[in-house]
Amino acid sequence: MRGVVSVLLIGTLVLTSCSAWRESRVNPSNWFGKSRSTAVETRTQSSGTIAPDDRQTGNPLIDKEGGNQLVRRNVTTIQRTGLFRRNKEVQYEGTLVDEVTDLVVERTPTGAIVHVTGLPNREGAFDVRLLRVNLDGPVDGVLEYTLNAVQPTQTPVGTKRTRSVKAGVFVSNDLLEEVSEIRVTAERNIRSTRR
Repeated sequence: MRGVVSVLLIGTLVLTSCSAWRESRVNPSNWFGKSRSTAVETRTQSSGTIAPDDRQTGNPLIDKEGGNQLVRRNVTTIQRTGLFRRNKEVQYEGTLVDEVTDLVVERTPTGAIVHVTGLPNREGAFDVRLLRVNLDGPVDGVLEYTLNAVQPTQTPVGTKRTRSVKAGVFVSNDLLEEVSEIRVTAERNIRSTRR
C-alpha cells in the first residue's frame, strides 16, 4: 500500500510541475513567441524626405533633414577569377523592402536562426539581406535588423506570392543572453517578437 501511495504522490507532483515548466521562461520553446507588426510613420515630400512610394527615384537611406541614417550600407567582398586573383569590395545597393510579413525565431543548440519573410513592391527582388542596425550589441535588450533587397524598377508588380522574399540570420547564444526582443524594420512596418 505504501508503494502505491508513493507512486501516486510522485506522479501527481511530476504532472503538476509540467504545467509550470510549460509556462516558464526557462523552457526554450517559450523564448520567442509570435511576432507582432506595427506601422512605420509615413514620410511625405513636404517634410523634405523621400516618400516610401518614391524610393526607387532617390536614395531612401539618406535623410535630407540631417537625421540619423536608418540603414547602413553593407560592403561585400567578391572574389574575381583569373590568373591574378584579387578581392574587390563592392557597395551593397539594396534598399528597404516594402513590408515584413513574417518573423520566426527558431532555437538551435548554439543559438537561434531568425527567419524573415518580406514583400517588396515589385517582382524580381534579389540579394535579400538582414542587416543589423545596432552593431555594438542589443540596445535596452532590443536586437534590431532591417530587411533589404536589390529591387529592380522595371519589373511587373505581380501577385504577393511571386513578390515574396525570405532571409535569415544566425544569432549566437552569447548574443541571445542580452536580447529580450528581436525587431525587423521594413519601409511600411516593423515586426517584432519578445521573450
